[in-house]
Amino acid sequence: MTLLITGAAGTIGTRLAADLAAQGVPLRLLDQRPLTDGPPAGAEFVQADLRDLDTIEKATTGTSAVVHLAGITQEGPFTEIVEHTITGTHHILEAARRQRVPRVVLASSHHVTGLNPVGAPTEPLAPDSFYAVGKVAVEALGHLYAHKTNVQVVAVRIGSFRDRPAEPRHRATWLSPRDATVLLYAAATRPLTSPFLTVYGTSGNRESWWPRTGWATLDYQPVDNADHHPDPGPLTDRFTGGTFADCDLPE
Repeated sequence: MTLLITGAAGTIGTRLAADLAAQGVPLRLLDQRPLTDGPPAGAEFVQADLRDLDTIEKATTGTSAVVHLAGITQEGPFTEIVEHTITGTHHILEAARRQRVPRVVLASSHHVTGLNPVGAPTEPLAPDSFYAVGKVAVEALGHLYAHKTNVQVVAVRIGSFRDRPAEPRHRATWLSPRDATVLLYAAATRPLTSPFLTVYGTSGNRESWWPRTGWATLDYQPVDNADHHPDPGPLTDRFTGGTFADCDLPE
């Protein structure tokens, strides 16, 4: 069955689509903007706005799972976060419910706990920005739909997606592109023991700040590790969210 990837023109979506298409996974790709180089061979592309529920429902027809990567990817005005991230996620989950799609993977973020001080115990929720508050709402919507409908939901709190670690905090937060593909595909396809699962998305970094709860359920075994790259220097961040935690809220 076909896998739907939203936000397919973004950094993670582009790499995920290319990797899975190369493995022969049937794909339907969705984004508000056209794909720069077109869809990978064998993949279908739908240009659509997540605010249009009817179009999103049509895009989910006949799919076995949705990997929902679309939404605001950086800090911004709260109204934009609500419109694109929160409303867009509600439409994805509602479309999945109506079309009986059994699994939705939600791209959350490690910034939902980003106001935790480095070295201190991690509080369950400590959003560091309006962006992070939007991701908290994404997880809450996923939890609601997972327990009140037949849609299973996996929320992946994505770390720092980079080709390689580029700053000191990446020793803990780095997620390599190939590990991201393995994790997101596992989240879309592996059997679950509960309707809702939250996992942190990092490579196998020895200095990770977060628990690996859920990795065994997904049989996620990362192959990359920040320790295998040059040391980027001493850590100076006060909070696990890095610059997101230190920035003022936008007006």
